[in-house]
Amino acid sequence: MKALTLRWFLLEYLILLISVIAISSGSNETGVGVSLNWTNDDYSFAAGASPWAVAAATVGVFLFVVLYRCEIPTPSAPMPNLFRRFVAGLIDWALALLILACFIGLINAFIEYLQTGTFEWMIERQEARHWDVLRAFGGVLIIFALMPLYIAIPMSKGRPTPGACILGYCIKPDSESQLTFSSAMLRALLGSIALLGWPCWIMAYLYKRDKEHGKFWLDAPFGTHAEFLR
Repeated sequence: MKALTLRWFLLEYLILLISVIAISSGSNETGVGVSLNWTNDDYSFAAGASPWAVAAATVGVFLFVVLYRCEIPTPSAPMPNLFRRFVAGLIDWALALLILACFIGLINAFIEYLQTGTFEWMIERQEARHWDVLRAFGGVLIIFALMPLYIAIPMSKGRPTPGACILGYCIKPDSESQLTFSSAMLRALLGSIALLGWPCWIMAYLYKRDKEHGKFWLDAPFGTHAEFLR
């Protein structure tokens, strides 16, 4: 399967996911992941993942694997469009956050089941238990530590991320050799910083860009550029 064929499945998946989140936004069963609220007069621990979130995360992982193995034709024309890359970055980080938070929440639901003998998709309680703090903060740290993998794994193999595939481009190295995994991880981390500080990102792009070769400031240190998918 070619990447441009798979992009329509990815786009339908994204639209369906946004629709389900919007429809379920008023429900108490929409949360995923793990959270802890602990003040002087209030304590609450919440964790888990609703069935629709588990299904969405499973489909997202399946599409990610298919995209990783799809056919990527090369070479192609440079793609210098900044807006596409910005939107693709938002899509990728949102999907990575949802998928990882869902599985962390599901793990916590099973931990709760081992402690109580009753399985619930979503847990919310006001009684403190051992390891609650570690489960909450450890879960958040694991999510943010693993999120760059969602970008780095395909990038290190010269393949598009789901967001990049939907927007019709791929990040490629300038030379024939592929990016090392450590370089791809560092680039993913810098890309997340660029998303958070998007005004500076746009200014840096305007001052240092190469439309002819599909480059902007984040590409220069890693020897990469963006190409349209064919």
